Amino acid sequence: MTGGTRGIGNAIVHVLAEEGCALATCGRAPERIESLRRQMDAAGVRFHGETVQGRDGEAMRNWMRNSVEALGGLDIFIASLSAGGGTDEERYWYRNFEIDLMSAVRGVEEALPALRRSQSPSILILATMAASETFVAPMAYNAIKAALVTWSKQLSQQLAPEGIRVNCLSPGPTMFKGSNWEMIRVARSRIYDNAVRQQPTRRMGTAEEIARSAVFLASPAASWCNGSHLLVDGGFSKRVPF
Repeated sequence: MTGGTRGIGNAIVHVLAEEGCALATCGRAPERIESLRRQMDAAGVRFHGETVQGRDGEAMRNWMRNSVEALGGLDIFIASLSAGGGTDEERYWYRNFEIDLMSAVRGVEEALPALRRSQSPSILILATMAASETFVAPMAYNAIKAALVTWSKQLSQQLAPEGIRVNCLSPGPTMFKGSNWEMIRVARSRIYDNAVRQQPTRRMGTAEEIARSAVFLASPAASWCNGSHLLVDGGFSKRVPF
C-alpha cells in the first residue's frame, strides 16, 4: 500500500500485519520507513519499504515493481497516499491531483499484472467523507478525492470480469498523532469543537477504527463487495444515499 508510514495508512499496515500479511509500503520520510521496517522485523513480518515522493511517477512504478518482486506476488493494493489539505490556491490543486489521484492511478496500473495472477485480487482506494458531503476541508482536496470515488467505481466495472474487486473507503473526521485535526484543535479550536458537536458520538474516530474497516473491505471476507463506497464516519454524515 502507498502512504503506510503515518496516520490511517500506518494503522492499516499494522492491522494487515496482525492478519499475517507480507507487506510493502512507501512514504516520503526515510526515517519513518526505517522505523516501520524495524517494527515489522521485530514482529516477524516480511516487509519491503522505499522512500518515494508521491509526485514522482517513475519512482512510484519502480517501487511497485520492486515490491512485487520482494514479496513474490501481490493480492491487495491499497492507495492511501495523500497530500492532505492546504488552501484553495492553484498550486494545491496540482499538488492534490498529482499525489492523491495520479499516485493511485500509477500504482494501480503497475499492480495489475501481478493482481491478475492472484487467486483473490483486490484494490482499495482511500478517499474522504468530504468527497460526498460539503465540509470544511479545502475544495481542492475534496474535489480530487471525489474523483477517486468515481474512478474506483468505474474501475470496479472494468476489472470485475477478471475477478479483481475494487472498492473505495471514505473516512470521516479522524484523530491521530500529527493529523490535521490535531493541529486544528490547537490553532482553530472553534472549527474542531463544531466538528465534534456534529458527531453523534461526540468524538472523532481513531486510525485503527478506520483501518479495521479498510482491511475487511480489501480482504476475501468482503468477496461480494465490488464497486462499494464505504463511509466510515461514526454517523457524522447526514445524507441518505438512496
